[in-house]
Amino acid sequence: MQYWGTHRNGTRRYRCPQCKTNGTRTRPDLVQKSHQKLYEKWLLSKFTLSDFAKKYGVTRRTLDNWFAPFREQEILPTGDKTAGDMFIIDGYYVQYGATVLIAQTTQNVIVNWLFTYAENFLTWLELCEKIASFPFAIVCDGQKGMIKAIKLRWPGVIIQRCQFHVIHQVNILLTKYPETSAAQEFKKIVGDIILVKTEDDLKIWLMDYKRWYLEYKEFLTERTYQDARTPTGRRKWHYTHGRLHTAHSHLKHAFPSLFQYIHFSEIPNTSNRIEGGINAQIQRHIDQHRGTTLFQRRQIIAAFLKQKQIKKPTQNFT
Repeated sequence: MQYWGTHRNGTRRYRCPQCKTNGTRTRPDLVQKSHQKLYEKWLLSKFTLSDFAKKYGVTRRTLDNWFAPFREQEILPTGDKTAGDMFIIDGYYVQYGATVLIAQTTQNVIVNWLFTYAENFLTWLELCEKIASFPFAIVCDGQKGMIKAIKLRWPGVIIQRCQFHVIHQVNILLTKYPETSAAQEFKKIVGDIILVKTEDDLKIWLMDYKRWYLEYKEFLTERTYQDARTPTGRRKWHYTHGRLHTAHSHLKHAFPSLFQYIHFSEIPNTSNRIEGGINAQIQRHIDQHRGTTLFQRRQIIAAFLKQKQIKKPTQNFT
């Protein structure tokens, strides 16, 4: 075969000296790979299939034939290429019985993801086992199953609880306008967590918390007894200020992992990077394709996450 110029679309043409015919040569594997990239690009676009076909100069039927092999095919991660970094992990609720668990670095590069039915110990452990590298630290919202899976998969890893989630959960429990003085003061103390930046700030905050706890310790443990009895004959009871008691327990259990960022300045104190940088964008792409099935939404999410697995180099301007 002889090189015989180029086709009008830019591809090389070849000529056979024996039969005097010429044409272009194609590689089916590269063509399929190109069509798959085009399909994933369409999933993340705002265009209809007809508009997308017009943009690339082909008919809608041709584009539909190109995309047909990929419509029922899972979009998989490109592989774990990140080692020795800090991870931010979180779950995104797709619909009832469908959740995607996501792990990313602090540089907004997706490490891996897992589609599953719910957030629990087994599903979080499955995601963690898909990640080969051992991270320096992990930032997360502190879901019980998640913490248990992290400690089992990476013993001794530094865990930083997302302060925003802790504050948010306490605000939900205490409502916007708590009635008791104890709840009002506690809500303010928890809200001040976000202002703690240095060890001196932490000492001042801990003094405020200890003062509050010593003043309202007995108030927290007050019980209300019911007339009903347990099968063993004991009277049933509940904490009189149950929501405040639960809010305090939530903060108390978060203490060991709430201020790691003070000792390691490179660790972020919230998981907002994955909430705003990933979850919000996922929702935006799904909203662009209303009326899709669950599998189609999974493809859209996977296409977006796969795109985020490849870190784009920053441009240097002189």
